[in-house]
Amino acid sequence: MMRTMKTRPVFLAILAAFALGAAACDGDKSAQPPAKAPAGDKAVAAADTKPAADKPDATKPADKVKVVEGGDPADDRFTVNIEPPSDVGVGNDGKVKITVVPKAPWHMNLDYPTALDINAPSGIKLTKSNLKKGDADKLDENSAEFGVAFTAEAAGDKEFTGEFRFAVCQDDACAPVKHDVNFKVAVK
Repeated sequence: MMRTMKTRPVFLAILAAFALGAAACDGDKSAQPPAKAPAGDKAVAAADTKPAADKPDATKPADKVKVVEGGDPADDRFTVNIEPPSDVGVGNDGKVKITVVPKAPWHMNLDYPTALDINAPSGIKLTKSNLKKGDADKLDENSAEFGVAFTAEAAGDKEFTGEFRFAVCQDDACAPVKHDVNFKVAVK
């Protein structure tokens, strides 16, 4: 019994040391830099590891922070330009030009299955709603340009939606992108 009494404190001390060591391996996550978000159309924010008490309350306006609505200003990989026709009458054909232009040092990935899917509103008949690489008016390292051809069957402001899928690359990375497309055409 005497021997058991002497070894119990030693055993408890060793057990406590292992527990402290395991806790130390987890470390203070708030002191570590945040992980980099993977590249993509929409940036995925790294997990915020600040304790809840240190986070600003999203319902209260910040004193020194100006919030600007819109896309992610840090995403400077490309621009998408949409040029609807200026004048389309009922029964006439029209064409909307949709172009993606990568910004330096980015360029278009010509091996990626670039595609543009368009959903037409009522009163519009698309020539083709799912455009692939072979349908592009222009596709090179500097840009991808598609023409969305349609026939107007009814008057009014017609709102189109869709998705543009492409990839831009630089020397050491490529970023596949899914970009929502929205535009209106006034049919007279």
